[in-house]
Amino acid sequence: MKREPLWFLDGRVLPASEARLPLSDLAVMRGFALFESLRTYARKPFLLDRHLDRLFREARHVGFENPYSRAAIERIVTRLLRHNPFPEAIIRLLLTGGPSSKLVPSGRSTFAVLVEPLPTFPVRQYEKGVALMSIPFERAYPEMKTTNYFAAVWGTMRALRKGFDEIVYARENGDLLEGSTFNLFAVLPGPRLVTPKKDVLAGVTAGVVLELARARRIPVERRAIRPADLRRAREIFITSSNREIIPVRRVDRRRIGNGAPGRVTRCLHAAYQAFARTA
Repeated sequence: MKREPLWFLDGRVLPASEARLPLSDLAVMRGFALFESLRTYARKPFLLDRHLDRLFREARHVGFENPYSRAAIERIVTRLLRHNPFPEAIIRLLLTGGPSSKLVPSGRSTFAVLVEPLPTFPVRQYEKGVALMSIPFERAYPEMKTTNYFAAVWGTMRALRKGFDEIVYARENGDLLEGSTFNLFAVLPGPRLVTPKKDVLAGVTAGVVLELARARRIPVERRAIRPADLRRAREIFITSSNREIIPVRRVDRRRIGNGAPGRVTRCLHAAYQAFARTA
């Protein structure tokens, strides 16, 4: 019998099935909450400091009062990893607006830490790449990692029914921005990297990839990926904390490059994995 994960919720460590938010919490009723998602390597949280930087920066921006300090959160994460003996874990930090009968917060924020086994992803995605379906959508506050994922969930449901693996958000003019849970990179002739900076979440994994690319003297352009770029792109890949780097073989009906993972994607993925295991 599998052991149930232990989570942290407002001062208590308890089984996942007992961790509950009241229906009046603004995270439930209004989607008003912030979160972070990161993984472990060798059972150590990877780049927790960068994720906390973003969480606290966003919390200050929207006026959340986090009831726990950075040091306290680090201790909570360490404690949960000790109690949850998974080979590797996915860690989610959740900060909500708290219970309220109004449209705005009326009291203390709610803080939780969820720890679960790191999910595995199909090997074929890394070896063959994924297919992305573009949908016309721009997040209202793309600079913040919020729990408002209605468009992402509904869009992904439609994409899966049509035989795609993921969705990618696009402006009305066709410019590609980011995915539901990932940042997007294109490898254009040169080679050079193109990845959006405006109107997307500044991903922690994407930030590491940019550092690795610059260290290898790969030029980087920070702008949206245009329809014309798809016709010229030799490679496209996505980045996220739990999946690292995954190549893209197709966007809508357009095959990318020769439809197989490219040299730059493989090189950066190997460099990322080496960095993750030594950081």
